[in-house]
Order: sequence, then C-alpha cells, then structure tokens
Amino acid sequence: MVPSPSLLTHALPAPFRRHSSPPHSGARAVLPLLCAALLALLLAGCGEDPLPEGVVATVNDRPIMLRTLEAVHDMNSMSWSGHAPSVEQLQAQYGGVLSDLIVQELVAQALSRENIAVTDAEVAEAEAEVRADYPAGEFEKSLVEEYIDLDLWRSMLRSRIAMQKFMRQVLRPTISIPLEEVEAYYAAHKQDYRLPRRVQFLVVAGPDKAAVDKARAMALNGARPADVEAAQPTVTVREVKMRRDRLPALWSKELAGLAPRQASAVKQGEWGYQSFLLVGEIPEKQLELSHAYPLVERVLLERKMDEAYARWIEAELRTARIRVSAHLVPEPRGAGAGGGNGTATGGMPNSADMQHPSGLGQGMQPPDAMGEGGPAVSDTLPDLAAPPPAEGGKGAAAPPANGAQRKAKTK
Repeated sequence: MVPSPSLLTHALPAPFRRHSSPPHSGARAVLPLLCAALLALLLAGCGEDPLPEGVVATVNDRPIMLRTLEAVHDMNSMSWSGHAPSVEQLQAQYGGVLSDLIVQELVAQALSRENIAVTDAEVAEAEAEVRADYPAGEFEKSLVEEYIDLDLWRSMLRSRIAMQKFMRQVLRPTISIPLEEVEAYYAAHKQDYRLPRRVQFLVVAGPDKAAVDKARAMALNGARPADVEAAQPTVTVREVKMRRDRLPALWSKELAGLAPRQASAVKQGEWGYQSFLLVGEIPEKQLELSHAYPLVERVLLERKMDEAYARWIEAELRTARIRVSAHLVPEPRGAGAGGGNGTATGGMPNSADMQHPSGLGQGMQPPDAMGEGGPAVSDTLPDLAAPPPAEGGKGAAAPPANGAQRKAKTK
C-alpha cells in the first residue's frame, strides 16, 4: 500500500473495512443500556476491601495492572497538545482504556472456557506481516521513536487476535443466514446493488519517457498489463474502472475525445511520465441475486454479529465479578473531592460519555471483523499505535507507551 499502513491497520491478516450498508439498530442501540449496566455492577462493589497495590481492576479475580493501564493509555494517545488535561478528562480517558482492557479480559476468559488459545506462532505470524511494511531495522526504530514497548505491543496484538478468534469461533457458529432472509433483503434493497455506468481505462506511468512510450505501444497492441510491466520493469500499468463524474480533472481531460483502444500522448504528470489508454465504457448494470448474494450475506452477517456481541456482553455483565479502583470513578456533578483509595468501585464514564472517543461505548462497540471471510478489523481493542514508516524512517512524535513521563521536545 502507498503510503504504508500503520501497525494498527496491519495488526491482523486480511483486514476488511466495513462496506456501506443500511443503518440498523442492532447492538449499537442497546449500548447505552449496557454501559449503564456495567457502571451499576461496578458501583455495587463499593465498600469492599481495597484492591492490592498496583491493581486498578479485577475481572473474576483476575487483575488488570496499573502499569498496563498507563502504558496502553499512552500508546493510544498519539498526539500531545501541550495542554495538561483536567482531572475529569483523565478520568474519562483512563476509564475508556480500562473498559477496553476489561472487555479483553472477558474475551480471554471466554476463549479459555472453550479451550481456544492464541498461540505464539499466530502472534509471530501477525507480527511478521506488520514488519514486512518496514525496511530492515525501521520497525524497531519506530518503536523507540514513539516510546512504544515491544512486549506491550505484542500483548495488545495477542489480544486483538484473541478477539478475532472469539468472533470467528465462538460467536459466528451461533449465527445462521437462511436463503429466504437473503432474498427478502435483496428484494427490499435492490437499488443498492445496481452498478452505475463506468469508464474503463489503463494508466501507464513511469520515471522514464522512453520506457513509458514502449509500454504504451505494447498496451495499444493488446498486451496484458502484467506482460507490459514484465517487459518494462520501471513502468506500472493500472487498470481503473470509475464513474466519469468522479474522475480527477486531469484524468478526465486526458480521456476526453479518446475512442476505445486509443491512448493519450505521453506527458509528464503526477507519477513521472504517463499516458491514459481508454478500454471502453461499462454500461449500467443490475446485479442479480446470484452475484449480489455474498454482498447481501455480509450485510446480514455484520448485523447479526453486532447483535450477538451485544447479547454476549449483556450476559457477561450479569455474571462477571468486576471490581475497579475508586480513583477512576467519575464524581457526580457538584460533588466535592473525595473517594476512597483503591476501593472496588465503578471505573468507567457513565452512559452519557459513550460517544467520547475513549469512553465506555468504545470498549463495548461490537467488532467489525472476524478475520478472513468476515466483517472488518475489530474496533473494540486499544490501538496498537506504532506509526507508519515515513520518509527517512521517522514518524511524528508521540507520547510514551510505557507509563514513563513525557519528555518535552524543543525545536
């Protein structure tokens, strides 16, 4: 990809972004109720013995450590405004991160009950895919420049793989999509599966004008793009299908007046020297159900996965024993300073805060992917936020991810 995607984007193999689909109530409609339920469960722990030193929460007696919370919070804070956040903002930020960690722990325990493990080999394979986007030595250099601890990053990668396996191996088998349901959805949304009229063309580009001229001649004679690129290694040939009203102005100008199998003159452009070869016009087309079936099935699967995830979260909250440090409890409006020191109380923002980027709703959003063949990359876990490799191997400055104090940088 150009530019190279971030570590988060490539944290899992074969990511699929959520395609456009009609809005649905599904799991997102019950998120405020789930947030309120979690807060109530947490607050119910008030008055119990304080949590051990260094522990910010327990999930069924399994601890979440303060150092992990601080490190993940810093890892997710990819920008530093220079202004110290308020106590309320810090509570919301740390509460949001903690809610993510609690969901991770609930998922890990669910996988353990099913005897499903995330192996070291799976983590190593996923890490190798990320490293492949970096020149030799640049991966480690980026981690150092962004204050990201490699062991913590691997731990977050393991949690993300765990969520993927949970969606694929635990929730997905509970879902069925009958043919009748697909047919009914297609009939009700037939207009969504109509391909508009498009123009099909080739973009032949390269740094050397003579090479582009030769590649252009080969393409005009009917050579396949792969054969053209093999014959002229410095040249790339891209096949594009696009609506004319969405063409960039330069492309539209170059294609104007061309007949099928004609090409524009080689000119210097955005990719060095380039030429446009018109293949033809693709007429508007209605996708029949046989072709639209996988697209419809995916929309329905996403909806049902959302709903299944919401039901699972709700069931887990009824039975899980969750205790959270009192230091993360949002005080009621107008309340003065106070609170215990490490007592087991609620640690998330209330349901009104769920729209905050790091609020409780973020941690409880139904995932968008199960991995290969499923919906797209999960949004429920903290970002594995190492930067994409930039020119010269340097990325933008970011806060530390190991709980250490930020060091001010001066220009």
